[in-house]
Order: sequence, then structure tokens, then C-alpha cells
Amino acid sequence: MVCGIVLSGGMARRFQVAGEPWRDKALHEIDGKPMISHSIEKLKRLSSRVIVAAGSLERAELYRRVLGVEAVPDDEMMKGPLSGLYSSLKLCPHDTFIALPNDMPFLDLAYLEELLSLADRYDAVSPLFPNGLVETTVMAGRVPTALWVLSLLRGMNRGRVADLHRGVPRLYLSNPAGRVAPQSFLNVNSRESLREKVEYPEGPVEGDVRIERDFGEREAREGRAPATLWSTLFRGEYLQEFSLYASSGVYMFAGYVLQDSPHRYERELGKIVVRSLKPSL
Repeated sequence: MVCGIVLSGGMARRFQVAGEPWRDKALHEIDGKPMISHSIEKLKRLSSRVIVAAGSLERAELYRRVLGVEAVPDDEMMKGPLSGLYSSLKLCPHDTFIALPNDMPFLDLAYLEELLSLADRYDAVSPLFPNGLVETTVMAGRVPTALWVLSLLRGMNRGRVADLHRGVPRLYLSNPAGRVAPQSFLNVNSRESLREKVEYPEGPVEGDVRIERDFGEREAREGRAPATLWSTLFRGEYLQEFSLYASSGVYMFAGYVLQDSPHRYERELGKIVVRSLKPSL
């Protein structure tokens, strides 16, 4: 059995128009229905329970009323999409989950089924583009592992979804280039986005990437999990984790690791690396 989660807690600042009242991007109509409904409908075909991570209590109540869905507010001790993911996973009675953002209405259902099938063997599964960018908010994974990873992160003032990927033992990154139409990954950040043509970014990554590390929750808590988020945060051994991602072509995660460096210039380099990747798709 599977839980489906829609991440819909952001403020959608790029979607707003100066001088107009704030508009909930998730409820903007695309093809005659709210944009978030496209994600909800796909998840209903993939899972037995769909939960919308709504951000605030007010928006959770709005989504329940307007969309007729189960919706929860974010966890107050976390920030960013991780806070909504944690709140939703705590309600999930199943071992497997799949999470989607509210603003990718054209995601390919067959590809999502493929990601979900990999969650039987891997703790987190997400798309990886040829330039080393990971679409972290499209993710399948194991509920028990995700919950203990997020419980460790809770209260640490960290909000990147990539922290979940960096913190799990078994990670699978699936390269959709050449198999899935790039328009599937159109991200509706602004009202002009729907007119954009999407192409896969050029880069050296040709296949999928599998990263398997042998550790559990206890080793993570003690920082005894080499080349992971935990050894980087708790022991400052960030170069092992950086090398793992850099040598695998997962350049976005390598950039994030550098941002956890104690050295200022390495942190700045990490920001440059991530900025160079994100505008590409």
C-alpha cells in the first residue's frame, strides 16, 4: 500500500503580480481545473491515500473545503517542503510513499509508476537530469526511513528536500532523458511558465545513479555514516560526501555539501554550483 503526498505549502512569490492580492498558485486553473488537482488525480491512481501538505492551518482548511481532500498544516519545528512532508508522513499507515509538488501538472504517470516501483528496494527515488540536477520534490521512498531521517533533522533549521536524499542509506536517481518528454517536468513558477518550452539540459550524466550505504538510525545519530549528511553535519567530514556525489555526476548534491563546509569560499562555490544548474530546466 502507498501514501500519496502533494507538497503545497510554499508562498509562490514568483507567481504573484505586483498590486494584486495574493493568489494561491495551487488553485490556478489549468485545463479547466485547479493546478493541484492534476497532482492529486495522478496520486489517486498510484496510492490508496492522498494527503496535501498545505503549509498553514488556514490553507489546509481551504483545500479540504474547495478540493475535498485530506490536508495538513506543516510541522512548526521544521521549515520548507520538509515540514509538510514530515507532517504528512506521520499520518501515513503504509510503508511506501510518493510525493509530488503542486506545480508540475504534466508529470508522466508511467514514469511516476517506475519511480514508485523502485521504492521497494530504495529509501528515496527521484529524477536526475543530465547536468546533475535532481528534481527532489518528485520522490518515492520508504516511509519508516524517511520518518527517522526527518526526525533527526527536526529542529535543526534545515529545509531542503535534498537533506532527505543525503540522509538515507539507499538512494536511486533516475535519468528520464530520452525516455520521458521534457515538458513533463514543466514547473509552473510564474503565470508565464505555461508558454515555456522545456528541454533537458545538456550534461555528462547518461544513466541512472545508485548510491547504497550501509548504516541505520543509530549510526546516523552518532555521525558514524561515512559519505552522508550525518558525517558532514556531526563530524565535519564533508569531503567524503562531496567526492561521492561529484564522482557520480550528482552535482546539485555536491554543491549542497559544499554549502555545509566550514570554509567560506567553499560555501560560496557550492552556491555557484547549484545556481548554475537550476536555471537549466
